[in-house]
Amino acid sequence: MRTFGSAILGLVAVLLAVAAFCSAWLSENVVSEDGFTALGQPLGTDSAFQQNLSEAIGRQAADSLQVPDAIAGIVQPLITGAVQGVQSLPEYPQAWDETLRRSHAQTFDGEGGVSLDVAPLVGLVVNGVGSETGIEVAPPESSPVPLTGEDRRQYVDSVVSAAGAWPYLAVGAAVAAVLALLAARSRSVALAWLGAGALLAGGLMWIGAGSIPELAARPVYGSAVGETFAAAFSAEAAASLQAWTVPFILGAAVLLVLGLLALSLRGVLRNRRR
Repeated sequence: MRTFGSAILGLVAVLLAVAAFCSAWLSENVVSEDGFTALGQPLGTDSAFQQNLSEAIGRQAADSLQVPDAIAGIVQPLITGAVQGVQSLPEYPQAWDETLRRSHAQTFDGEGGVSLDVAPLVGLVVNGVGSETGIEVAPPESSPVPLTGEDRRQYVDSVVSAAGAWPYLAVGAAVAAVLALLAARSRSVALAWLGAGALLAGGLMWIGAGSIPELAARPVYGSAVGETFAAAFSAEAAASLQAWTVPFILGAAVLLVLGLLALSLRGVLRNRRR
């Protein structure tokens, strides 16, 4: 009965540890503004995403300039050229960073769905066109590009709730692991099984992280920008989660080795006593 109870507690400890791990990753890399910005920075040079985003930036810039129909044919090529060359501007990296921070604030502090606030990028385009035409236009304060509809707001709220649960899950995992060791007839065996279970769970997490891009491709998005953003961001998220999983797997391997060493040492001591 003690062995069965220890095994159940060990299983609970591993499951809670996995949940705490995933929750902590969400907290640090998605819900956190700095983590979200760092995760999204590579998208600033992703060609497929930037191509689709450029079209949205061009529309936002044209709306901001409010060009009269009489000169629209002259100004529109300037807007197109400014949009195509925006990534080569020295101010672009900072503008993309600010875009991500604004987008994070709108998504997690707002009430709508997931959106990109490209106002900093539109500002670069507007300033470039203005310097060539002499038209003085104040950069827009906000230029949201919806990535999902408001009906997806519940998923954002669920992510925030899940990210905030990791301390409680971690404490629960630690308590369950200690109880599993205390209830076991052989603590060395219990420690080895905890390590083996965590090692298996870590391997499954690593494999599961690699399937994030495939899962992100299943929902129907409202625009090409949304589709390419989901594809590019999910690829970065998968790589990040897999990188996080490596220390988890190594820690589990250490527990397994310690348990096996303790079990071997106990056997050696027992033989010497005989």
